[in-house]
Amino acid sequence: MKSLVLPTLLVTAAAALAALLRYLVIEPEGFAHLCSAAAAPWWCAPRAAAITAFSSGALAIAAVGAGVLAIVTRRRGAGGAAACLGAAGLVLYTVEAGAVALLLGLLALARPRERQARGGGEQEA
Repeated sequence: MKSLVLPTLLVTAAAALAALLRYLVIEPEGFAHLCSAAAAPWWCAPRAAAITAFSSGALAIAAVGAGVLAIVTRRRGAGGAAACLGAAGLVLYTVEAGAVALLLGLLALARPRERQARGGGEQEA
């Protein structure tokens, strides 16, 4: 149980950062008008790149790819990455892929490779 504290905090932080990005940078109508002007500020280019990543499915592909990698390798890092990308995807317009990635990441975190390698040394009730 103690080993799931850090992944839980990381997934929560990823979802919170994604929500801040969505509601403070992407969605404000004033920013859209400002960035469509001829003399747009410097931060409009990263904003446009983020919007392109969401609309092109790059976040969805990365999230599901990390989820599949997490399931295949059973590595905690891959599971954490999949869960974080999945949580961000749930907030950032890729709900279906985000849900799949979050689930795959959490499944990989629930039974990491190290515990499987021990095999018969421990028995669970």
